[in-house]
Amino acid sequence: MKPNPKQMFTIASLGLLLQSATANGISSIKAAADQKNSRKLTNTVYETLASYGLTLDEFKEVRDSESPADFGGLPSSGDTQQLWLDAAVFEYEVPTYYGIQDMSTSPHYHPYLVCSTHPDLSGSQRESLVNDTFQNTPGVFASHLYTDGNMFHNDETISCGVLRAFNDTIAKVYEANPNAEEYMTVNPLSSSMKMMENTVEILRSWFSGDVDGGGVVSINEEDGTDINSPSNMGRMEVKQMGLHMVLCPGVQDFEVEDVPDEEIADSIKGFITEEGGGTVEKLSFYYHRVSGMDGPQAVHTERMDEWSAVISQVATNWTKSDGSNACLDTIIGEYMDFDVTNRNLEVSSKFSTWEGIQVGKTLGFSEEDLETCIWYLTYGLALSPMVCTLEPRTKVKTLCKDGTSDLSKCTAGADAGGGGNDGNVGVGPPSSASSRIWLGPWRSSGALVALCFFSFLGFAIL
Repeated sequence: MKPNPKQMFTIASLGLLLQSATANGISSIKAAADQKNSRKLTNTVYETLASYGLTLDEFKEVRDSESPADFGGLPSSGDTQQLWLDAAVFEYEVPTYYGIQDMSTSPHYHPYLVCSTHPDLSGSQRESLVNDTFQNTPGVFASHLYTDGNMFHNDETISCGVLRAFNDTIAKVYEANPNAEEYMTVNPLSSSMKMMENTVEILRSWFSGDVDGGGVVSINEEDGTDINSPSNMGRMEVKQMGLHMVLCPGVQDFEVEDVPDEEIADSIKGFITEEGGGTVEKLSFYYHRVSGMDGPQAVHTERMDEWSAVISQVATNWTKSDGSNACLDTIIGEYMDFDVTNRNLEVSSKFSTWEGIQVGKTLGFSEEDLETCIWYLTYGLALSPMVCTLEPRTKVKTLCKDGTSDLSKCTAGADAGGGGNDGNVGVGPPSSASSRIWLGPWRSSGALVALCFFSFLGFAIL
């Protein structure tokens, strides 16, 4: 994990170089291009920092994530590891180059995976030593660093946790502690590292109808529920897919303030939707790599190509000349609720499946368009520096039997299909044998499956 001794810059030069980069005030890709020489210097610094992190194989041992899938499939292990290092360099650049105007605000602090390999120590002892290393570093103040005291991995050889820090904090720590790389690794936490393993495959299966969803109803005589009760008349409960997210340290108590939940939710939504998707575009290593910003010969994987295509479609192709964007402004901006509960982020839709279909029609969205918007939201949430973990989950949602969501208007004899549609969308009639209410042939259409993903579309995040 030591840097190559032939590297031009030693760790002792990191603080000065980063201070110089910060003073330059680079705030956009264009501005960064105008200061190539300064960036080349700091890139070498970031390469040194990246070399102190876990390799992809080492990271796989401490966390099950989407990283092996996102970085896999290249001809050689050397190519894979270089791509992994290039991604880390990009993530180190992010707080300095792409958020300089607001770099001292909470959304621009970056999350990092910090692991300790101190031998013959317990997890708590390792954690204490790492905390001492950070807290005793000159120039690193309490406001530059946020931890939560929770380790997600701990064994005899290594203990790991997540912290969120100011742009030059990691550089200052290694500069002031030249032997730290012997016992401490740091990796910027990227989108693939936040997504739990099989996130993509689970969502693909949901879209294709290969996993159970929508056909589960708990208003059932067999479990003791009185389906004739006035409160249950005309209602059903269906299973819906969602995403469970854990917020990063310091999001809720930034600068020792109890940050309002609504402010956190608005910040994360704004990150995804602002500038017509431009923020996600700028901060995505995958998009930079695939679009050739790192040079035409820079290698990337098939999975990166897929994520980049989603970003390009939403942020570029769907943004009109007046700046409007149906996916960002309407589906995500208007019809999705972003709610914070404890340390979790819950994103849910305001509409049922049938109601969502009508909205999709008014937007002129095809089934592929709806799925693309959903993939963009998923990736954008994982990319947010305020989110540290993301995984798919399901929950049960109560709807009227006709597929609508206003429970005050449920009627006992309502049929599926949102008040008299053609019956190809929505819910089938209850089974006389079990009094169980099942979803109808929604699986036959990818668009309906996509609509069932969000609650606008039947989506809810736990």
